[in-house]
Amino acid sequence: MTNEFPYIFFTQNGKQIGKGIILKENFNLYKPCIWLNGFSIEANFGNDLKTKPFMYDISKHLVIKEFY
Repeated sequence: MTNEFPYIFFTQNGKQIGKGIILKENFNLYKPCIWLNGFSIEANFGNDLKTKPFMYDISKHLVIKEFY
C-alpha cells in the first residue's frame, strides 16, 4: 500500500472491481468520463444521493493493496 499518492478504484453493482490506479501527477485535473459507442449505462456520480444512494458502502472500504 502507498500513502504517497491518492488512488481511484471502480465499482459495479456495489462491489469493487479490478485493481486501483495510483494518481501520480496532476490528480486534481481528473474528472469522471465515459466513452461508449452503441451501448448505454446508468451512472451515479452522487448528484442526488437521497433518491439514488451509492450501492457501494464506502464506510466499509478496505484500502487497496494491488495497483495497475
